[in-house]
Amino acid sequence: MTATAPPDTVHDQAYARRVLATVLAAVIVFTSSMTIVSASLPTMAADLDSTEAFLSWAVTGLFLAMAVATPVMGRLGDSRGHRKMFVAGAACLGLGTLLCAIAPTAETFVAARMVVGLGISSTMPNGMALIMAAHPVERRGEAMGWFQMAMTGAPVLALIAGGPLIEAFGWRVVFAILFPLSVLGTVIAWKAIRPDRDLRPVPIDGGGAITLAVATLGFLLYLEFGGRNGFAAPVPLLLAVTAVLGFVMFLKVERSTAQPMLRLDYFSRRDFTGPLLCQPLSQFAYMGGFLIAPILLSSLFDYSVGTVALILLFRPAFYSVFSPIGGRLTGRYGERMFLLLGSVLMVASMAAWVAGAHWTNLALVILGLVLSGVAMGLASPSYSTAVANAVDPADLGVANGMSSTLMNIGMLSGIQSMFVVLGDGRGPDDFARTFIFGGIVAGLGSIGALMMRRRSVAH
Repeated sequence: MTATAPPDTVHDQAYARRVLATVLAAVIVFTSSMTIVSASLPTMAADLDSTEAFLSWAVTGLFLAMAVATPVMGRLGDSRGHRKMFVAGAACLGLGTLLCAIAPTAETFVAARMVVGLGISSTMPNGMALIMAAHPVERRGEAMGWFQMAMTGAPVLALIAGGPLIEAFGWRVVFAILFPLSVLGTVIAWKAIRPDRDLRPVPIDGGGAITLAVATLGFLLYLEFGGRNGFAAPVPLLLAVTAVLGFVMFLKVERSTAQPMLRLDYFSRRDFTGPLLCQPLSQFAYMGGFLIAPILLSSLFDYSVGTVALILLFRPAFYSVFSPIGGRLTGRYGERMFLLLGSVLMVASMAAWVAGAHWTNLALVILGLVLSGVAMGLASPSYSTAVANAVDPADLGVANGMSSTLMNIGMLSGIQSMFVVLGDGRGPDDFARTFIFGGIVAGLGSIGALMMRRRSVAH
């Protein structure tokens, strides 16, 4: 048995709404701080007597902590209880937020952000598992649509509201506001989410957890240091070898243990493997393209930072608006259609950016932002529900954790790879070449969608 909601919660709509709102409250605290940190790096660097390059680890380190810990925290939720691990993660998120507010040095601030990453690595997979368990299969897509809307909408609102606050009171005030909100969210989660029932804890696959962490961390650090020093440099190559060895050992451990971290036979299920291939490749183009876009707007159009920020809002705005639409339609027409549509629209967005760069046309650049936002808004709920629906209820946590980790790998791979393709050039052809590369990768993701089975969905 597993740490899922009891049978009487499955069709309890009031409880399902309560779980969704509670999980969203925790996620909003995390996503709100992401944009604030990214936008405030110069101010933080000056205040903490550091450099932007070092403080960028406040973002990189957080993603590393998430990528390594999320599958483990998901598996712990499957075994020990999703509610317990969600509440523990929310408390850790609150602690990290407080440490960010009072961090005296750049080093302690980076460490505090990694504590935040550890907290969200527990709240994210277990929160998603709670949402999935509280909703019937046909309503999961709609629930995840609202989840994705909060994930993308909160950073936009935080940036709009946080900017004036930072200018008036400094960057610490944002964390000072988010901390009591995170405490409140933890208390609400403890009271609002029903205790797990029928738990039968199973041994945690320590060997699988360690080898998966080595493989994931080695690969992500390879991307990070390779992007800075060259992928063929000695240190990145050593990290690449470490990642490969870790992955090989992970497969060996999982085949030999009675209680694996993740059942390898899931990868023979097309509805599990297809989304894990499709969506990370779309995220590759999505995140890589989005970080290249402001450089394009600055270099080719000579826009100010403020103008660039306003133009870039098109993407998260459309992502946020189309997420509930994608979630609702997923329940009617199935995940395969919308994962495929998301891949096609992502390729179209890259094509619009290619044309926008080639002809220095702002309307085409904005069209690319809109298309990429619509693509992810329509596809993201399908990604989450497809993976969850393809595994047994006992593995909801680790499946959500694995899908989140692959998403992070896709995003970080896209950022580093597309910057390498761009190189030092800042001309129209340099940007066009970079977006062509992103479009090819996103197009490969459609193979994953096509792998999935067609299924009949009641209208």
